[in-house]
Amino acid sequence: VRSAQPQTDLDTTTSANGTIIAAAPGTNAAQVGARDASGKRVLIPRPGLEGYSIPGFSLVNQDGDPVDESVLEGEITVVAFVFTNCQLACPAITANMKIVYSQLEDTPVRFLSISVDPEHDTPEVLRAYADRMSIDTSRWPFLTGEDGEATRVVEESMQFEISDDPDDANIITLDDGSTMRNIRHPIKLFLVGPDRQILDFCAPTLRAERERFTVA
Repeated sequence: VRSAQPQTDLDTTTSANGTIIAAAPGTNAAQVGARDASGKRVLIPRPGLEGYSIPGFSLVNQDGDPVDESVLEGEITVVAFVFTNCQLACPAITANMKIVYSQLEDTPVRFLSISVDPEHDTPEVLRAYADRMSIDTSRWPFLTGEDGEATRVVEESMQFEISDDPDDANIITLDDGSTMRNIRHPIKLFLVGPDRQILDFCAPTLRAERERFTVA
């Protein structure tokens, strides 16, 4: 996020936890707040997102190294929840996240993907996936961990749901011939501030929304 612009033409939407004000397309919804102790201006959440934040967590990255919530602290990070066997939303989420990644290449903004399928997404699988996607994991790591940890992060941060998809039409056939159910999860990109507050979120496949994260 190079710099935030004033919010205009805001609409309201209803979330599980109350009312969230939705930003107009093409505007950077995370506002510029007061200067911090170092004299730098800081981003503050768009109205309705106050109090939402990423909780503490204990995961591992694509190299098997332990990673906790401190990976988000002191940084502005674009976060997504995906799984590598996904055949519906995830390929588009990652492809469009790569667009944001490229557009913010000359900025200190970081990126993070957290798997919602720890059963299949081992560190080795995530490393192969990142390599296949030509992603620099020093700036954009992939995390996995114990069963239920990603679910807890999603539910505690924004009250979104992670659950098995009951639709048999969406059953996924894996490379070894076995099957798994599709996983329902947030199909958003989350803009997370240096104090782990959620500043904004967008639908990555919608260019007007995605550009909220890159607007000058």
